[in-house]
Amino acid sequence: METAIIERPIAADEGMEESNIVMLDMELIDPNPANPRRDVGDVSELADSIRAQGIRQNLLVTPTPQGRYLLVIGHRRLAAAKLAGLSRVPAVVADLSEREQRELMLVENSQRADLTVIEEADGYQGLLDLGVGVDEAAQRTGRSTSLVRRRLKIAAIGESARSKAGTAQLSIDDWETIADFDRHPDLQERLAEAAGGKNWNMAVKHARQERTWREWLDTARAELKRMGIDAADEQPNTDNWYDSPKGLRRTTMLTTGDIAKAIDAWRDSHDGATPVVGVRAEGASWARGIALYETVDEEAETAAREAREARWREEREREERETAPAKEFARASRDLRIAFVAHLMELKSQPKGIGKAVALLSARFALDTLTEGFDQWNSHAKDVWEQITGIGTAGDDADDAKPEDEAEDPLRESVTAMIAGDPQRAAFGLLYALAEERVSWETWRDAATIAEHAAPLYEALETLGYRTSDTEAEALNGSLVPIDDDGNGEDTGIGQDSEPDDDGTSQVDDASGEPDDAE
Repeated sequence: METAIIERPIAADEGMEESNIVMLDMELIDPNPANPRRDVGDVSELADSIRAQGIRQNLLVTPTPQGRYLLVIGHRRLAAAKLAGLSRVPAVVADLSEREQRELMLVENSQRADLTVIEEADGYQGLLDLGVGVDEAAQRTGRSTSLVRRRLKIAAIGESARSKAGTAQLSIDDWETIADFDRHPDLQERLAEAAGGKNWNMAVKHARQERTWREWLDTARAELKRMGIDAADEQPNTDNWYDSPKGLRRTTMLTTGDIAKAIDAWRDSHDGATPVVGVRAEGASWARGIALYETVDEEAETAAREAREARWREEREREERETAPAKEFARASRDLRIAFVAHLMELKSQPKGIGKAVALLSARFALDTLTEGFDQWNSHAKDVWEQITGIGTAGDDADDAKPEDEAEDPLRESVTAMIAGDPQRAAFGLLYALAEERVSWETWRDAATIAEHAAPLYEALETLGYRTSDTEAEALNGSLVPIDDDGNGEDTGIGQDSEPDDDGTSQVDDASGEPDDAE
């Protein structure tokens, strides 16, 4: 049985003529396509209430030429009434213009907090489409003018960006941030896709950086055009990098700043000439910018490059010749020292002088720790420990059977076992492994490093009976240290890994025209 309907008149809204309540067949009422609320949501509880108490608030409709009625207020109530099984509903019939309909629907839904941010924004845009000004829309809906303007910016977000947000319920701040990128729909799409997730803040940061770059590039293009300089658009290569055009050498890369000042600075350093300008607008962000080129003689450039390469090869060969003796000696002497210590570690009785050797090495490392700080263990020292003890640090099959959370560090396990049986020998082995690792072929080419690392090691080994060969003694006295032609004792060998860029270009972070780091 249909629930009784309490029929009582309601006051007519401003701009509407006084109307009476009528009972309308629900089949004659159509939802309003301009309703800002897109989804009425779950109306099951409202349907239960209507079954129990009837509809206590009338619907508002406006007649249409087809003899039907267009719903203005009460979309949720109409949907709930259908669910409750009613056939008729109480409604106020009023002749309303499309503008009046939109105003009433927007106010009604806004006051009930029923609208999403996007729905409210589209509601205001709908009013503007009908000729309502921003100030009037704010006045009619009881909102501030600034709020209406912000909502209208959100309404301008394209459908593609909106769809990227999916079902995520974004906050007003999120939508307003996306709306700020109204000139860049692709950035809006990226932000909408990241909104509501853990990557949102990073996405906003990258979008702002990208917008700043694009705005600078637009300004720079306009300034170049004003100066009468043609800027050619370049394309990245397959490595997402840019190659200088044939016959040109890039001298400067600009990514920020005043382009006119950069051009003037370039002219000053090139006898008043005008640079060839290339725009690198695509590809990875680190490869983009505006490149300033100078013309070059291709044959001369090729000859110069070949000369440089020949010079680098010659310098590398000279370096190899100069460092070869130290490298050969370092390998041979290291093998001798490790073999000697490995023999000591195998002796059944404790080596004579081991106490003094431990004291010497301990004192040296304690001094280093106090004055410089010291890395007490690293992977290479582990290798030395394995060589002198024969105990692998990678574990054995027995260890593989242990659960992962119970597995011990193989290195710690082997050292701990030796400490338990012979703590003095274990201490020496550890200290030697550390000291040995500090001696490399480079050690023997520097007098200060020999004194700091090699000499203390040999002093400790000699305490244990190590017989230092004449070659080792000569190396300890600096026989492998390069002789400086200037007599200051410093190594003047090339030995540099870095090489200048083939085209001698430089890159700058602003448009001052001053070079920064070589490309």
